Amino acid sequence: MNKRWLACSAMLVLFGCSTFAQVPATGPAWGYTDTFQLDTLQNLTTADAVINLTNAGFYTPLGNVFTNTGYMCANIYVFGGVAPNDPSGEQLAACCSCAISRNGVRSLRARQLVSNPLTNVTLTAASVKVVWTTPAGGVNQINGAPPPCNPAGLPGANTLAGLNAGLPTNNGGFATGGRAWATHWHTITGIPAFGTETRFADVPLTNAERNVLNDNCAFIIGNGSGAGQCAGCPTGGAQSGSSTL
Repeated sequence: MNKRWLACSAMLVLFGCSTFAQVPATGPAWGYTDTFQLDTLQNLTTADAVINLTNAGFYTPLGNVFTNTGYMCANIYVFGGVAPNDPSGEQLAACCSCAISRNGVRSLRARQLVSNPLTNVTLTAASVKVVWTTPAGGVNQINGAPPPCNPAGLPGANTLAGLNAGLPTNNGGFATGGRAWATHWHTITGIPAFGTETRFADVPLTNAERNVLNDNCAFIIGNGSGAGQCAGCPTGGAQSGSSTL
């Protein structure tokens, strides 16, 4: 009986390890299976929405139990447009990034994300994409501040941020362990309005889509005179009140 219980336990352990392992994406996709994430926002004239981002702590250096380490970059890309020029919202309207320490939480308001688009339009809905990387300068604070992140600095090759002997490697590479959720307000004729919250979906990242995100963001930063650069993450944690919009 005990041998049978031990065998079953061992199988559960093995199954659990395979289930929760950090899985590189299958080519031609880049990064890990959870590097690239997607959700949508809607009805922003009726109600605001909140995007919550967190870092599971995969890149915490072994032996470091203190805060302000294990940083990841949430590189954020906001797509949206209006008729007649872009009725499907295929244009990159804004981009930004924020550094999140291990086990940290940051929140963004949707109206904040769409408040400063590249073109002078009012966005009432948007598609939001997040690419997770580690900071190029390392996962620890630099001179008492979070390491810088750059949404126009995605890896130009399929470089995976990893661990070697418990220490982060390939700083600036595509990362695993970031998670995001978004709230939604739905208005449907004939029924009361209602809200939901969804987790961002994991989607494959290709070289071509990496170029769309990175290069268009670089154009915005270089030529938009400040337009198209969203504010990034407030510093007050989950659903922070520090945003002024």
